[in-house]
Amino acid sequence: MEAINLMTINKEVLVEASKETAFNVFTQKMDLWWPKSHHIGKTPLVESVLEGKTGGRWYSRHEDGSEADIGKVLIWDPHDHLTLAWQVNGNFQYDPQLVTEVVVNFIPTISGATRVTMGHRDIQKLMGGAKVIADMDQGWGMILNLYKKVADEA
Repeated sequence: MEAINLMTINKEVLVEASKETAFNVFTQKMDLWWPKSHHIGKTPLVESVLEGKTGGRWYSRHEDGSEADIGKVLIWDPHDHLTLAWQVNGNFQYDPQLVTEVVVNFIPTISGATRVTMGHRDIQKLMGGAKVIADMDQGWGMILNLYKKVADEA
């Protein structure tokens, strides 16, 4: 189920794994599924990092040794819920004054799979308008499908 409007991008995938595994792959193995082409660093992406705690950093490491902040962990509720601050503006630059939220829920199904829902809220705050929002909608769809492939095999 997918939707786009001026406030929130919503995505959902069904992962063939327990909610514990789905959460751990999302948070601890981001480097395995986050596309190396999608970063804001000055040199090629080496690693995507999400620190597993409320207040933890969300950032990337690059070939030249630099780090690029993406945001931070706002809510860390292991195996159930995660809220991240996305602090990258519509020009794809880190902006410490900007906060849009990426909200991820891990919902177990009767079959043992996990429904993972993601909402990127308040995206009207990003510069660039409808084109940036449409591009992000497409990007989040691609990124969650990459995540699903890794989580399904975990």
